[in-house]
Amino acid sequence: MGKKSKKNDQLVANELAQAARLPHSTLGHLQSMDHAVAIAVAMPAHLVRRPSVAVAELLRDARAVAAAAAANLEALVARGLAASLPNELIARADALSQAQAMWLADRHRCLKSDASAVLLHDAEALRLAAIAVVGLALRKSRDGRARLDALTDGEGIADLIADLKELAQLVIDAELALELVNEDPGALAASLEKAGKKVAAALANDTAGRTISSSKDVRDRLAVLVEDAIDEIRAFAAVAFHDDPTHERRGAFASLTPHRRLRH
Repeated sequence: MGKKSKKNDQLVANELAQAARLPHSTLGHLQSMDHAVAIAVAMPAHLVRRPSVAVAELLRDARAVAAAAAANLEALVARGLAASLPNELIARADALSQAQAMWLADRHRCLKSDASAVLLHDAEALRLAAIAVVGLALRKSRDGRARLDALTDGEGIADLIADLKELAQLVIDAELALELVNEDPGALAASLEKAGKKVAAALANDTAGRTISSSKDVRDRLAVLVEDAIDEIRAFAAVAFHDDPTHERRGAFASLTPHRRLRH
């Protein structure tokens, strides 16, 4: 038993020493990001899926989990986690952030006119504002929250149009609740319906809604790598810290946001 323990200690020491020798320079980090993109592009198509949560939420979780893993690296490596994974997760997350920005830029670039781009921006802003106020009004309604969650998962332009329409109906149905938070439900519903019709009309003469961007495919592939790394680290943390009396270390690896599957 003693020899086995010493051998395991030596393996942990080797893993930590190897991690310490990994490049932490800007150039090294950029190389790690390029490596993540290469792995993502080579991923078999059947493994590619949409991000399970909004990318901003996924990135926040990734960085929190990577930081927690780095702070507790020795205990995780002792259980078998690759010592390089926290740094790899950061590189994957940064590559995902860039891919997300490129896809959003491509999506707006596909719009043929500046007016259409402004209209899309304003409609997305209205959707976010409506979600916030409706969420406040329905914070104690399980059914209302379920309806709200169901329509805040889309990220495409077609989803935006559908969300504006569904939000307008939800506002009408939640009229009394909205009045209690000093919101005019009639005016809000009218604004949502008007915005949805404007976006739909603009897209009738545009190609943005039908554009398939390669940057979105890379984004989805990188999101898979990020989610897989988060799951891997959390799996090891659940075992390494299962008897943590304060739950502080185990809690450091918990999701910061509720995980909701994006609508396809």
